Amino acid sequence: MWGVPAAYKVVSYPPYNFSWIDQNKLAAMACPSSEANYQFLGEQGIHHILTLSPENIPRKLKKYWNLGWSRIDIEEFEAPSIDNILEFLDLCKKCRGCNQAIAIHCRMGRGRTGVMAACYLVHFLELTPERAITNIRLMRPGSIETYEQERAVVKYHDYIRNIGHDKQPHHETKHIT
Repeated sequence: MWGVPAAYKVVSYPPYNFSWIDQNKLAAMACPSSEANYQFLGEQGIHHILTLSPENIPRKLKKYWNLGWSRIDIEEFEAPSIDNILEFLDLCKKCRGCNQAIAIHCRMGRGRTGVMAACYLVHFLELTPERAITNIRLMRPGSIETYEQERAVVKYHDYIRNIGHDKQPHHETKHIT
């Protein structure tokens, strides 16, 4: 069979620490770093990447699979604000509405990524903060690294309880596509 010579084919493999949080909806990972990582993401059906780490920006996104890209800057070992969490969940709602999977990452895919993934579970699967944190840590050992990051998940849960789940304000996500 004729085709591209094997020497020119890129073998795909996942970015470090890749896993699905909600199959075909939300994945978590470390920052993608190679063409093989981008190819893997495309093969997995990822349509959008959200970067949480100002120190690790993925490169060449447009070249690969027409991936959309957004950015919410959160410093390493810090917790996201309620506004950061709402911006993330708004992006998730938009992607879910279009039946598109999203992948989130920080530098290593543990702290900031874990917090956002836990908030996703609180929001979309209606888990308690403690259960969401435990689930993320079981799925992704080492996730949610600081007490402040744990507290961010609890604060988000308290926030939605206080304003009502259906009354969340709409946050405009800054998409860079």
